[in-house]
Amino acid sequence: MSRSDREEELFVPYERDDERPPEKRLVGWLAGLVNTRDVGALADLRRTRVFTVPRLVAGTFAYGDKQGIAVFEQVAYLFARFHAGRRDAHYGFGSLGLAMRRIGGPNSKGPDNDGCVRLLNQILVSRQPPWRRIQHAIDQLRPDKITPPPSWAQLAVDLRLWNDPGKTVQHDWASDFYLPPKKRKQS
Repeated sequence: MSRSDREEELFVPYERDDERPPEKRLVGWLAGLVNTRDVGALADLRRTRVFTVPRLVAGTFAYGDKQGIAVFEQVAYLFARFHAGRRDAHYGFGSLGLAMRRIGGPNSKGPDNDGCVRLLNQILVSRQPPWRRIQHAIDQLRPDKITPPPSWAQLAVDLRLWNDPGKTVQHDWASDFYLPPKKRKQS
């Protein structure tokens, strides 16, 4: 299959589907790249300094919203980075704060791991989404083949709402990280 045939295939499934939110369509497309083993497109998504066809396609799921385009391209980059060398797509679960609870060594994970606490605090105090720090958190989750990453769709939603005046994303991530799930649901 030539590169132009592959590029044409990339654009086929993007008819506007108002049934599902754009972030879920983005993640479905990304999962399809992993499941069909399209390593070329996944590698293109990991190239940060070049506008590649897959990167541009990832941005089209935001339907012209400039902030959404940037977020979707970055989430696609993080997704491709997490899935490098993997055979099955992981849709993820929960927020980044919940995923970070599982970062650390065998004796100290999440809130009990000083490095993880520092990383989360650096993420939470940032005025703009701190892409490099979020990338570092995703990289910390990557070696563990059992632990799921954060929900990629939820990550896209959260990063689009990062500058929300109520700072609800930062609050939710901190709550998911520090509070055990059972105690948090009771309050």
